[in-house]
Amino acid sequence: MPYCRHCHEEISKFDTDICPHCGGPKPIEKGYKTMDVTRVFGTVEGNFKMPKSRSQKTFCLLCMLLGYFGIHEFYIYRPARGIVSLLVTLAVTLGVGLPLFLTGVLGNALAFVLPFLLVWACFVGLGLYYRKVESPKDGRGEFLR
Repeated sequence: MPYCRHCHEEISKFDTDICPHCGGPKPIEKGYKTMDVTRVFGTVEGNFKMPKSRSQKTFCLLCMLLGYFGIHEFYIYRPARGIVSLLVTLAVTLGVGLPLFLTGVLGNALAFVLPFLLVWACFVGLGLYYRKVESPKDGRGEFLR
């Protein structure tokens, strides 16, 4: 798209008499040519590799099976969110399990297993949700395939 030589606003190539923004006469300079978009570009030199995108299925399976460790977030290059997932799992498991164990409501390992299973069920639900979401992005901004 050409620009007006008076106000430098973007105008249509058909606005050759008057600029629609500033009203200046003859806004397009003489000899202006549009770019040929059909031209052929040369080959790219160098040893470049295309990055391989991560799989959405693998991401969802990791979320459902190992989500409580945050492995699924590390898989898509989001380590901070992976650490948060691990800390949430520890906080819920210990925050609910420790009072159950200390008060004697559940005086064995079941006091810690039940909250852990609750967290695991939440990550299974989250994995199913991620499976239904259309093309989530990874930490690099690329869509999962």
